[in-house]
Amino acid sequence: MASTSTRPRLLPSLLVAQALLVASPIATLDNLLTSPRALGAQARRADLPATVASGLPFVVALLPIAMVAVAVAVRRRTPGSWIGAGIVSTMALVIAIAPGQRGMTTAAALVHGIPLGVVAAATLLVLWRARGERTREDGRSRAGRVTVAVALAWLLILAAVGTTRDTIPIGPIGAALSPDLEVSSTIPTGPLDGEPAAQARHLAANPDSNIHGDAAMTDAYTDREVLDPRGADVVRRHLGGVCASMLFDEHGRIVAVCVNATRVTLNVLDPDSLEVLAREHVADRPFRADFATNFAGGGYAVLDDEQRVVLPTSDGRITRWSVADSAGEPAIEAVDEFDVTSGLTVGEGINSAVPGKDGEIWVVGQLGSVAVLDPESGDVGSTRFEDADIENSFAVGSDGRAWVVTSRELVALRADGATPQVVWRQTYDAGTRRKPGQTSRASGTTPTLLLGERYVAITDNADPRMHVVVYDTRRGLGGREHCRVPVFAPGRSATDNSLIAIGSSLFVESNYGYNLFDATFGRSTEPGMTRIDVTDEGCEQVWANDEIRTPSVVSKGTAAGVIATYTKGESVAGIDAWYFTAVDATTGEVMWRRLAGTGPMVNNHYAAIYVGPDGGLYVGATGGIVALRPRG
Repeated sequence: MASTSTRPRLLPSLLVAQALLVASPIATLDNLLTSPRALGAQARRADLPATVASGLPFVVALLPIAMVAVAVAVRRRTPGSWIGAGIVSTMALVIAIAPGQRGMTTAAALVHGIPLGVVAAATLLVLWRARGERTREDGRSRAGRVTVAVALAWLLILAAVGTTRDTIPIGPIGAALSPDLEVSSTIPTGPLDGEPAAQARHLAANPDSNIHGDAAMTDAYTDREVLDPRGADVVRRHLGGVCASMLFDEHGRIVAVCVNATRVTLNVLDPDSLEVLAREHVADRPFRADFATNFAGGGYAVLDDEQRVVLPTSDGRITRWSVADSAGEPAIEAVDEFDVTSGLTVGEGINSAVPGKDGEIWVVGQLGSVAVLDPESGDVGSTRFEDADIENSFAVGSDGRAWVVTSRELVALRADGATPQVVWRQTYDAGTRRKPGQTSRASGTTPTLLLGERYVAITDNADPRMHVVVYDTRRGLGGREHCRVPVFAPGRSATDNSLIAIGSSLFVESNYGYNLFDATFGRSTEPGMTRIDVTDEGCEQVWANDEIRTPSVVSKGTAAGVIATYTKGESVAGIDAWYFTAVDATTGEVMWRRLAGTGPMVNNHYAAIYVGPDGGLYVGATGGIVALRPRG
């Protein structure tokens, strides 16, 4: 047995090195300052699972603190310190070899991930080789107890502060060290020649009826321009969940559907201040291990022509909610609900529900079911695509066809008779793997109709490069591919968001490498945004921006010539700074960036960016909503 005099003096240094590599001091301090406040804000809403989730960044921030405390305890030969060293080093090794980390090639991941793995492995080796050494049983050090006491006190104090505020807390140190505004231009090179999508009879006015703007799912605005960031202010509102679907009602108010691990709330907000004018808990979600990437039962919602929110639930119902009383004042009230489980398989969640041409409501389930609900009679007809799943929403054409992409093929269906009938279909390359940043092994896009619905576009999931694929909608069951264009870097090519369609132009973004964990500690996703124009002869790539990083936002485009998006660059210092960003649709160059905030609570996590009627920008975030509003 080795004596205490042979204790490796390298061990405390290795533990301190782990603390510096697992998270930068800036990220650690910011999380210690902001996460307890977020936890307190959520606790006020009496939502225990969401409160626990809000506290996770605080727990992560304690890991480097624990490593330093263990290093002190090892140096002072405290009983149990070597066990603590083994625990924290094992956690560091797991973080270093996490699946997302292994798939990343970005600088921040390489700077932190590989050295962290080496140091953690070396620490465990040292511990193994000296495993018989005994510690001095004098109990002189109280580092562990002091660390726990200080952490609890810090948590309680800042959590109490959080219960008094409705703003999303951000990392103050990271924000102070990040540029607030960078401008090269506020005027786009020129407009794009694009007509608005056809107005669906049973949806609210374009482009504010759903997450993709209209029934064609174009993600385009032809009636408004993006504001000048130099005369704007950032507003952040904590709402207890990711507000992916934001709709504008006939009074100009925001109607936001916000979802967390177990609860769905419907909120009516003032568009200027984001003040909550009405709020209702409208549905529950069963807690699932994949809650962060499961959009069933609240991820998608639409506003119909009678100003009702059409919202699917996790237990197989379609619910409709009014958002104003008879005098037009904000008020949320249940209108009706329909059980559509007869059109689904057992336990199947509903991803999206959209009213069709004749007032029917189309419903898609996660396990391949497509149903049609007659809200007058309550009758449900359905069909199912075997051995396929559906992860996104769908488009509804002015001719009544519903365009749905499954994990195997793109199909169009009609609601003729009791059962939806397939009238057009086309297989695509679904690839061989679920790529980092995707929620399934399939096309990551909602189908997009363009050029008067002559064409429909999706992305495939091919390797080594995915493609933007455009099909002719005028053919029958055989379908016809009009063109395909490979995009992004080989082996680093994936998206999980809808294409933007303005006139003959399509815009696609890269989301390769995104997940909640890999968008922290200064890391980001693989870069890429590309414009492709559709012609009678085929398709051509107009530009490719190989620097912009859009981790997971549903970007939007304007006919004025601006792509509104939400970006996060890399930072070897560990700062997680998120930016409202405008891209020139003609050239692909970044026009300007405005800091939305720093830290995990302003991560949009697959939510969309929206352009308001006055040019203001809104983004759903893990903490609620972040907005860039015109000043004054």
